Amino acid sequence: MLKTLLSFAGFTPAPAPPPRPPSARRVAPKGRPPVAPVAPPPAPVVPVEDPVEAKREWAREISARQANRRFAEAVVILARKADPNVSFVDDGDLGWARNTVPEDVQTYLRIRALAGLRTRILGDDERNDPNRTAAYRADLTHLAATDFETWTAGLAAFDRAKAAAVRHGEPMPDPVNIPSAVEDGIAKLAAEKARRLTEAAARRAGGNGGGGGTPAGTPPGAPPPAAPVAPKKDDDDTPEGSAPPAGPRR
Repeated sequence: MLKTLLSFAGFTPAPAPPPRPPSARRVAPKGRPPVAPVAPPPAPVVPVEDPVEAKREWAREISARQANRRFAEAVVILARKADPNVSFVDDGDLGWARNTVPEDVQTYLRIRALAGLRTRILGDDERNDPNRTAAYRADLTHLAATDFETWTAGLAAFDRAKAAAVRHGEPMPDPVNIPSAVEDGIAKLAAEKARRLTEAAARRAGGNGGGGGTPAGTPPGAPPPAAPVAPKKDDDDTPEGSAPPAGPRR
């Protein structure tokens, strides 16, 4: 109606705007396809720790640490007992140390002292370190079972000490109890040394032309030529005044 009134008044309506072109996006956007939720990986199976077994393991660890520390402390006492420069060791401490350290290690400590070797001991700070005491005990136990050179030198010194005691009328030293495994190791070491000496002697003999020290020109293995013998003189040829002196001969 407004348009009609305006047309009567001489007004013409403005032309209508052209129609809006169609959109190039003819297909309505679709949402992302639903994705199934990813299941999380299963949780690792953690075994339920037995509290009783855990306490037992803890007790075993503490016991081992204390045993290693006692071992290091006992070695200090035994080393002082084996040292000829130490004049006094408490009998109670010595008895405790002998009950703490195995007998083969005790004997090895004494053998080291007889051979003139000092045994390294751990100080107070080192004995508080459980790793240090464990390694110290393992190393000393291993040496007691495999250090055949020291065993050989110490036993030779022990034999000399016994001979000196017999010669001077002094008390005999306490006997040495050698473990059977150590005896076998000492015997093998002695056999190996003898074999090396034999081979060295053979090499020296072979370096002399195979003659074994015989004079030049003598075939190998032939006895050396005998030395010339002076002709025997008659009694009449003995010059005057050269008769042997009276008395017994050597």
